Amino acid sequence: MAPASTLTAHLRQAFNDRWGRVSESEVESWRHSLTALAGVVETAGVERAGVGVEVKLPLTDRRIDASFVAQDGTGRPHVVLVELKQWESASPSLNPDNVLMGGCEHLHPSVQAAAYAAYLRESHSAFTEHQYQLSPCAFLHNMPAEVGHALKGVEFAGPLREAPLFVREDAPALANLLSESLQGGDGMALLPGLIQGRYSPSKELIVSIKRSLEGSPVWKLLDEQLVAYNIVRGLVERAAQTGEKAVVMVVGGPGTGKSVIAVHLLVALSAHGRYRVCHATGSKAFTTNLRAICPPGGAAVFRYFNSFRHKDTKPNEVDALVCDEAHRIRETSNDRFTKKALRSEISQVRELIRAARVSVFLLDERQNVRSDEIGSMTAIEEGARLEGIAPEGKAFHRIDLQAQFRCNGCAPYIEWVDQFLFEAPEKPGGWLAAGEYDFRLYLSPQTMETALHTEIAKGNTGRLVAGFCWPWSDPARGESLPKDVKIGDWERPWNEKSPEQCRPPRPAPRPGQHPYYLWATQEKGIGEVGCIYSAQGFEFDYCGVILGNDFVWRNGVGWVATRDASKDPAILRRKLDPATLKALLGHTYRVLLTRGLKGTFIYSTDFETREFLRSLLAAPPGPAPAVGGRGSSAEL
Repeated sequence: MAPASTLTAHLRQAFNDRWGRVSESEVESWRHSLTALAGVVETAGVERAGVGVEVKLPLTDRRIDASFVAQDGTGRPHVVLVELKQWESASPSLNPDNVLMGGCEHLHPSVQAAAYAAYLRESHSAFTEHQYQLSPCAFLHNMPAEVGHALKGVEFAGPLREAPLFVREDAPALANLLSESLQGGDGMALLPGLIQGRYSPSKELIVSIKRSLEGSPVWKLLDEQLVAYNIVRGLVERAAQTGEKAVVMVVGGPGTGKSVIAVHLLVALSAHGRYRVCHATGSKAFTTNLRAICPPGGAAVFRYFNSFRHKDTKPNEVDALVCDEAHRIRETSNDRFTKKALRSEISQVRELIRAARVSVFLLDERQNVRSDEIGSMTAIEEGARLEGIAPEGKAFHRIDLQAQFRCNGCAPYIEWVDQFLFEAPEKPGGWLAAGEYDFRLYLSPQTMETALHTEIAKGNTGRLVAGFCWPWSDPARGESLPKDVKIGDWERPWNEKSPEQCRPPRPAPRPGQHPYYLWATQEKGIGEVGCIYSAQGFEFDYCGVILGNDFVWRNGVGWVATRDASKDPAILRRKLDPATLKALLGHTYRVLLTRGLKGTFIYSTDFETREFLRSLLAAPPGPAPAVGGRGSSAEL
């Protein structure tokens, strides 16, 4: 069909019917790449294999170019996944796992194919329930051997072992791989298991996730955490028997253990393959962290809210959907890249409720930091009502969390931060004098940084964070990060951007190599400043927080939010009313002021705000190195 172009015509029609109008460039890609692949298949002798083209990975919009399935020589079902590229030339990049093609950064094709294979092995029922085997590879049918040699270097040895790369002259070797893997035939009988397979996380992945996370003492559930955990387990068990849907709302401030409950639910409900469970958030930093500390394939269970668009997700696709950081839910999952045929007419909350028998929303209404983040108790109640689940009924539950597991377990500190940012600021209570939490004001960024390094030298973790009040520049190729954060003669760089945010954008790296994760976990991150987008979802023993001029205190007025002092594109792109701007910036600094497990150091770039803080902390008049907490001997 491919050489006669009838396969391309079939694909165009099927694609348009299912996902909206296909671009002409993609049609041309099919025509050339599938014809080249057909030539290989013709010599491979795999007439009894089943073929899938543009097969979608579960719960994603990613598609596999070509998939062949048949029995192998031992009688087991075997899938060969082929990633097709029309590239004629490419070269290694300075960035790990990437290559340069046409001057742009791309994933190495073997890295891409291997990632798809890892995802399928850990999330697709054909591989997790029916023992299909899987061999990924990449075929660059236009690339001559002398050019392809550069993509087979030692730096790509790992991905190449997992997913061999074939160039134009390697067509016979690709034919041999197909022939050896698919020699047993019976492909058309096995093809539905691949095409119609469902999301089903593997038992081994869940065990590995549990092993990766349970080493920390915060893994233990206590009191109302256990109550919430048990309610959700009971609802999921009943839903499996009766088909009745339910919604659970778990509400709590920073450090009340919402994410611990979320991960416990994921592991417990998925154990032994009993239920299909997904964890979802709207935070790149948080999701990247979870994927990075878990084994390969973790992306299968750690998803984003917009992974569940209702036109692309079957109702009740999963038994339980755990929506962590639900305050970051958007109004809609549509964005500028959403195809017309997939654009949703319902809210993101409703999509999430539709996607699962039991939907669990863990939220803190004072942690949304962008104007398009609308996750709230009211929004969830309204979404449930529109999906036929009455908030007053037995299928809707709300649990409030009070216990504090962060900030040294000092709940009064969290209360003081809320009072400080949103109500009538007052002097700290006895918690400060008693040393229950180490909170210090510094009168210069230099002394605050010195104090932070002192704590790090004792074996603690620590990072500097700041309001988004300085530009975040892209470094020139091969050069160090620009020192954008400038306060007097003190200069430091922001942490490295996520590659997708750079100009031009680059492919996202593997989670363990993501700049946000490296900033939070590697020593080099100590000298860099994190902002709300890189810091949310992480925590450290000590956190130094710089309040910028976007949020300042004025005596007789209170907190004043200034849009012009911000460099945050999410703030600058929108005309926000003063109350909304003030609330969002207050939420931002609340998140930053609650990242520290043992202590928080604070400095404001605004003199009047610093003096106001000094008055709250009962500091004596005149210069002082630090006020509050345990003090510091560092000089200004």
